[in-house]
Amino acid sequence: MKSVVFAFLTCLLVLCTQGQLAGRSSNCKCYSYVGRVNPRLIETEPVVHHPNIFCQKTEIIITIANKEKCLNPQSPLGQLILKNHSR
Repeated sequence: MKSVVFAFLTCLLVLCTQGQLAGRSSNCKCYSYVGRVNPRLIETEPVVHHPNIFCQKTEIIITIANKEKCLNPQSPLGQLILKNHSR
């Protein structure tokens, strides 16, 4: 009887942990942000990733000198991009 209960609890534990993400921020693309950015240096349209189940942060990715950089959404330029993106 004890082995049946143990097996049931083990299966239940495995099923519960499969749905959990190991470190919610592991799927975020931005870990650090660039400082001040001259808007004229941005080469392509910024990509905005809104919070979802994989990453709880709003992320703005810009391209400067053929490199993708993360822009702080709380910065003045970040706020302007989010405002224009929502239109």
